[in-house]
Amino acid sequence: MIRLGREADIPRIVEMGLRFHRESSYRKHIAENPEQMKKLACNVVAEGICLLIEERGDVCGMICIVLFPHFISGELTAGEVAWWVDPEHRGSGIKLVREAEKRAKEAGAKRLQMIAPTAQVGAVYERLDYEFVESAYEKTL
Repeated sequence: MIRLGREADIPRIVEMGLRFHRESSYRKHIAENPEQMKKLACNVVAEGICLLIEERGDVCGMICIVLFPHFISGELTAGEVAWWVDPEHRGSGIKLVREAEKRAKEAGAKRLQMIAPTAQVGAVYERLDYEFVESAYEKTL
């Protein structure tokens, strides 16, 4: 079952966010900050679209998006902030993306931008008809 996240879900959203951080390449570049993740979760639950997937009554995945005017076109755009599914439930992640697409379109977004921290994730997006647009590089200053 996919449903909107609620304030009561924020601890679980933060828990999944921390697990993502610890298991991804972001851990090398971005400091872990549970309080900032909590602020982000509160913001996305209140003002964005935070979808959670439950299996047997337990939240096992999320996708969180924000809506913003694109900085070039001004068109309403949905941008992924977080997409995570616990590894033991990974087959259900595509359902989250499809529901996010639906909700973003209903909100008036013209496109959905997804983040691909690895080539493996990029390959998933390509199978879902997303097109490669850009890469991001980062340098610690």
